[in-house]
Amino acid sequence: MTWRKRPLFRFFQALLLGGLIHLAAADELPRIVVAMPGPNVAPYLPLELVSRLGADRKAGFVLSVRHFGGGPLAVKDMIERNSDFAALGMPALAGVWLTNPELVSIAALTQSPAYVLMARQDLKKRVRKPADLRGRGIGAHSGSKQGKSTARQIAEYLLMRNGVSGDEVNFIHAGQNLADYSAALRSGLVDAIVVNEPAATLLETNRLAWRLADLHDPTVARQQLGGRFLYTQLASTRETLQSQPDKARRLTLALRNTLRWMATHSAREIVARLQLPDGEEKQAMERFLSRHKNIYSPDGAFDQEAVRNSEAFFHAVSGGDPAAARLRYADLIDSRWSGR
Repeated sequence: MTWRKRPLFRFFQALLLGGLIHLAAADELPRIVVAMPGPNVAPYLPLELVSRLGADRKAGFVLSVRHFGGGPLAVKDMIERNSDFAALGMPALAGVWLTNPELVSIAALTQSPAYVLMARQDLKKRVRKPADLRGRGIGAHSGSKQGKSTARQIAEYLLMRNGVSGDEVNFIHAGQNLADYSAALRSGLVDAIVVNEPAATLLETNRLAWRLADLHDPTVARQQLGGRFLYTQLASTRETLQSQPDKARRLTLALRNTLRWMATHSAREIVARLQLPDGEEKQAMERFLSRHKNIYSPDGAFDQEAVRNSEAFFHAVSGGDPAAARLRYADLIDSRWSGR
């Protein structure tokens, strides 16, 4: 009996040893840390999917994500060297860049502003257009000391385009998640709110707010912002790019492969990879993606129309700040890994 068991024992021993070697090899992969809003905020989904698709390991690293309540907080985490990269809105990055010129944008995630301006449901008969928000409270991410959030900039721009100056409304911090948004609307703290998806779909489904201006719609984006728009992007610092360029190369490669996968797969397939629990959020995310999957960059490259419109937007919302007026996005874009 002993001699019969010996080959079987050796077989399982080899399997175990092989598994341990595989795990050890995986542990040796470099770790790349990205700070970003989330989790599961639509404009940042490509980065949520990188590890779920195995695109990070295929590119030779392990992705670690740190979630924050907004882009300015994410870039602050990167500046403080807690993360290697940060994902946030390009207008928000530009605002921070004015005092932190070591920041660099290396890849695009979206080609649409991807925000919705929503009015409280019970105001539907009184608020029919953005100009009707004059004198009212607007909920938006407030950003941080490091910079104004893109949501706040979007709200200011839409109001300005409709003849309402920033000092004619009251901007209110309305939280960073669906529960906060819902509470602000139910309590009457805000009359309108600027949110991403899937929060917009969920607020609409629960009849708390309705869409006053949906910038996911290409027609609306063209009317308000001129067309394609560089919104969410991946940022780093010049020091990181100089000292660890391979991290930037590997992360950009994984991101571009993920964006290409998203472009060729259905909303249902994308949501399945996100592994969201069954419920309203999962359904809302699938409904959103089935309508507006085209908000994402197809390959991470910097589209010149999107760059131009985003830069013009930043100048418009910067209130005549001379430093902002001089800024050109070309000064903070490094496209060597993503392309233009």
